[in-house]
Amino acid sequence: MKSKVLFTLAFLYTSSLFAKEGMWLPFLLQNMNEKEMRQMGMKINASDIYDINEGSLKDAVVIFGGGCTGEVISDKGLVLTNHHCGYGAVQGLSSVDHNYLLNGFWAKNNQEELPCPGLSVTFIVRIDDVTTLVKANITNEMADSTKNRMVSENIAKIEKETKASTGYGAQIKSFYSDNEYYLFITEKYNDVRLVGFPPNGIGKFGGDADNWAWPRHTGDFGVFRIYANKDNKPAEFSKENVPFVPRRSMKINIGGVQEGDFTWVYGFPGRTNEYLTSKGVAEVMNTLDPARIKIREKRLNIMDADMKESEENFIKYASKQAGIANYYKKWKGELLGLQLNNAIVKKQQEETEFTTWVNADETRKVKYGNIITDLSANYDAQNTSIKLNEYINESIWASELLKKASIYSSILKAVDTLKDLSKLNVYAKELASFYQSINKNTDNKIALELFKIYRNDIENNDMVSDVMIQKIYSKSFISDTNSFKKLLSGTKKEKMIAAIKNDPAYIVYSYFDQLQKENLITLKAHLLKLNGLYGKYISALKEYKEGQQFYPDANSTLRVTYGQVEGLKPQDGMRYDFYTTLDGAVRKHNPNVEEFQMPKKLMELYEAKDYGDYAIEVDGKPTVPLAFLASNHTTGGNSGSPVLNANGELIGTNFDRIWEGTMSDIMYDISLCRNITLDVRYTLFIIEKFGGAKWLIDEMELVK
Repeated sequence: MKSKVLFTLAFLYTSSLFAKEGMWLPFLLQNMNEKEMRQMGMKINASDIYDINEGSLKDAVVIFGGGCTGEVISDKGLVLTNHHCGYGAVQGLSSVDHNYLLNGFWAKNNQEELPCPGLSVTFIVRIDDVTTLVKANITNEMADSTKNRMVSENIAKIEKETKASTGYGAQIKSFYSDNEYYLFITEKYNDVRLVGFPPNGIGKFGGDADNWAWPRHTGDFGVFRIYANKDNKPAEFSKENVPFVPRRSMKINIGGVQEGDFTWVYGFPGRTNEYLTSKGVAEVMNTLDPARIKIREKRLNIMDADMKESEENFIKYASKQAGIANYYKKWKGELLGLQLNNAIVKKQQEETEFTTWVNADETRKVKYGNIITDLSANYDAQNTSIKLNEYINESIWASELLKKASIYSSILKAVDTLKDLSKLNVYAKELASFYQSINKNTDNKIALELFKIYRNDIENNDMVSDVMIQKIYSKSFISDTNSFKKLLSGTKKEKMIAAIKNDPAYIVYSYFDQLQKENLITLKAHLLKLNGLYGKYISALKEYKEGQQFYPDANSTLRVTYGQVEGLKPQDGMRYDFYTTLDGAVRKHNPNVEEFQMPKKLMELYEAKDYGDYAIEVDGKPTVPLAFLASNHTTGGNSGSPVLNANGELIGTNFDRIWEGTMSDIMYDISLCRNITLDVRYTLFIIEKFGGAKWLIDEMELVK
């Protein structure tokens, strides 16, 4: 027994050495990562992951909506992503009579699939290095403003020519702080339909309490389908459209995972800042995260209370609340992780070593000698403006009614050119639609609380007084749809303009809109200078770390990250196992707590042990595997990303990270950072046994 324990500890120690930091560009894998990935256990080639001539796994990965990832899992365009990624689209399809959020949705055939207006998926056709073209005719002697103008002009020209010559979309992205540029050629499909969506009692099980936490028991998935025209090309929604046929779809492996298995993630990570200096980390820890956490906590408390008052309120705020809560808790974990890792001191130590290297060579001293001090000075200079911008975004614009006062600006512009004022009725319809998504009383409470924070932390003036807030919500024309219609029905243009300019919502909106615009001029100048300094700093770091693998920060472009299935010891005396099961979810079930209410049908399946082909045995009893941990370096945007095994087969869907490791966007800690994956066997179990949608399983390719 003792030798077995020692072996296990030795295995855990040595296995953790294989965990790999980094978010790597797929078209560079062959030269940069393939050898290491194969040493870690990968059995496929880099060309199976990315190839522009033959169908490769990149052709089964999509940008889902505006900020998530999805994977194609059948040759009929079926797409798997996270429940929270599809939540907004499903909210738009829901009503009190058809509450798909609370009750779920399962189509019985293609005809029952529901169109999702505004939802799209985007494929990457190819990626090209266009650094030389973007930097054509640009010299180091040019002023930064001239360089930036020429870069923008070159990018616009290349994108335009690419779109014209290929017929595809084209976007150039900056890497390594403007040191390199890559062109992404894309194909976007706008007819996406809802196929299967578990109820909140599965897809949001655990709610905010379990968000960013382990052990996790959330069935965070949704199933959609891409439709195309009869030529398999992108088309707007039409009844004539047919299921899309992909170049490649993913095989699904239901053989399970074991600790130590090689695993990798393919997706579109949103934003990381791994190369921040100590002053940059200090800005996050001392200014940005504390403000965001404090403001969002107040906002969430109000939303949570009002959502419990009525189902109508719940539907209106469910998606908003989830989005706000997600980053609120992430920032709390990030701040804690940076504090526990003594991040500022570690960065300072790294900078000391870097400076020693710089000073060891006269050429380097001339080139990079002042870079750390220049970056530090810029952070000091931008502190006031970046704090003001954060507070306006998080507190002032949290008032949806005040933010909607931008409608007045549109009306004032239209009034100058319109001869027929009856055409202004379109704005009345816009406001009526707006009120379908908010509760004015809830919004009023949010404004009162968050404007108070702004008064205390930034400035106290009449614009954020309780009296002015009450005027906005009781006397403004946009606070009542009938009053707004009456305003627009007037025949005298001058009277309408005067009424708008005296409206309290317009007055306050105009003040903060102008304040933010003026502040952004200052802030953007600082950020522009900062970006230029980081470009120089990153060049120096690449030179300093010559011979080492060096990955660019995430920027919502297609990346590969790899590691292995493994648990961890987050602190002394605590051990996280690498997987959870349905049994653990049942133990959390609490009919008196909304976040932990499990659907009756799922409880019945559990009691009957009706698990189909997806059961495993734990301690001599059958159960269904639910989620597992792996050491893949992920971030926001990786939500919905396919998690694959050594053979490139789908074993799960990425949906979260553990709270202790959320600082990985800034500082990756190999001992703490783990991504949380929904085991594909749980997904298939819910689809088949709970959703009764065996017809979807039949169109997938399952392997063991």
